[in-house]
Amino acid sequence: MTDSTTSMSKLPERVDSTGGKGEYGDTLGNHEPNELPRQFSLFSTLAFGFSMTNSWLGYSATFITPLLLGGSPTVFFGLIAASIASCFITAGLAELASAYPSSGGQYHFAYMVTPPKYRALVAFILGWLSVVAWALTSASTALVCAQMVGNLAGMYHPNYVAEAWQTWMIYSLLVLIATAIVCYLPTALPRGEMVMFVSSFLGFLVSFVTVLAMRTNGQSAKAVFVDYQNTSGWSDGTSFIIGLGTCMYAYLAIDGACHIAEELPNPSRDVPRAMGLTMLIGILTVIPWTIAFLFSITDTDAVASSSIPVYTIYLQATRSQSAATVLTVWILFVYSGALVSCIVTTGRLAYAFARDEGLPYSGFFVKIHPTHQSPINATIGCAAVVIIYGLIYIGSAAAFNSFISMSILSLNLTYALPQAILLVRGRERVLPKRPFALGRYLGPICNAFSILWVLFITIIFCFPTSIPTTIASMNYVSVIIVGISFLILISWWAGKRKTFSGPGLEVALRDHDLSSGTSATRGNGRD
Repeated sequence: MTDSTTSMSKLPERVDSTGGKGEYGDTLGNHEPNELPRQFSLFSTLAFGFSMTNSWLGYSATFITPLLLGGSPTVFFGLIAASIASCFITAGLAELASAYPSSGGQYHFAYMVTPPKYRALVAFILGWLSVVAWALTSASTALVCAQMVGNLAGMYHPNYVAEAWQTWMIYSLLVLIATAIVCYLPTALPRGEMVMFVSSFLGFLVSFVTVLAMRTNGQSAKAVFVDYQNTSGWSDGTSFIIGLGTCMYAYLAIDGACHIAEELPNPSRDVPRAMGLTMLIGILTVIPWTIAFLFSITDTDAVASSSIPVYTIYLQATRSQSAATVLTVWILFVYSGALVSCIVTTGRLAYAFARDEGLPYSGFFVKIHPTHQSPINATIGCAAVVIIYGLIYIGSAAAFNSFISMSILSLNLTYALPQAILLVRGRERVLPKRPFALGRYLGPICNAFSILWVLFITIIFCFPTSIPTTIASMNYVSVIIVGISFLILISWWAGKRKTFSGPGLEVALRDHDLSSGTSATRGNGRD
């Protein structure tokens, strides 16, 4: 990457609608300039992004679904397929993050690449999908932590079984603690993220070495890679495909770094780097860890029926309840750090969307606390929604889990839709110069693959995980998709179409006209 291509790595001077200059090379209209301190470095941004994605950790909590849908081969080969797919999706998204750095992330990308006639509507839909997806991601992270706390207590007190309302109480407490840290200790966030990054990596190394060193009679290579065990009721091929959808959870929230772009000195350069490194470290940790724990399992049925599957794997490998507990608590600690990162991202995204008048009562949620320099109103508002949403778990765990599946689907939709628009309109016609460019051939391949893959998993996520289907195993994702889409469109037609004009933050982009040798400015409403 040459110096001439890094001119976009720093946000240039702001040019407002009257021709005045501010701190960005953006067309901001009447919006206030960015008020969040630029406190993140490349390493702290990488730590922030990895803390949320945390592939080895996330897969430790969700591998049970592919295990039930085909045994160890689905757990392993489903992860390999998800890893390859996520590399293509991440590359296409990182290129857009390099071209249009903004805390708004995907809805800002969509606005910039969409024709002027439709860009406000498209940005509004993507904005709501992003906010909903991140709220649900925060909820899923909090629930995993809450369930681990309750179930660990049950391991030592067999007569105790955590009831749904008790799990919700723990869930709510964890969300409140995370929110307090985000709101009132904002300057500690970069250092905290680095601590969690190191803790996660050390946790991976300790877990990996421990289960391999202490295992005795684990599964054979044939059992891990060949013996397909399908208990779902679906055919083997269908069950593998359904399990593959859940494997995508290992790379959930790969866009996290995008949403702190305005808190970085060089976002066009560093955000794509952080996303790429997050993906790379994720692959280099989750695949070896998955192989290690699959070879360490001595009783697959016990793991499949366990309230904490990863604890049972540790117990089977080490034959020590104390060792299994310490390693599980380590995972719980790092997962709690991921919850803090999720609350940060959800609040920042809601703040950015409120800044563009996308939320109800946007004037309230857009406020930055003068002392803590943090979007406290937006963060607390999102936390309240997450806590209230958790009440669904008390009534129906299946319905709650369907919403969680919606978080994976919604995020992947926001990853793919801007790439679809970009590909249809023509990459060279739309994209400006940027530090990270995929090039003439790889770029279209990544964009096209992202579109086709997300269409594929959208269909997958509507299938129930087992048949025959009961009320307890019902998949509500299709209902949720229709419901959320309906609410977004109602909100648009009920008034937001008159007040929402899209992101005010539009990076001033110079685009060379080959035919005339002159430059044309993009991102200011002209096509």
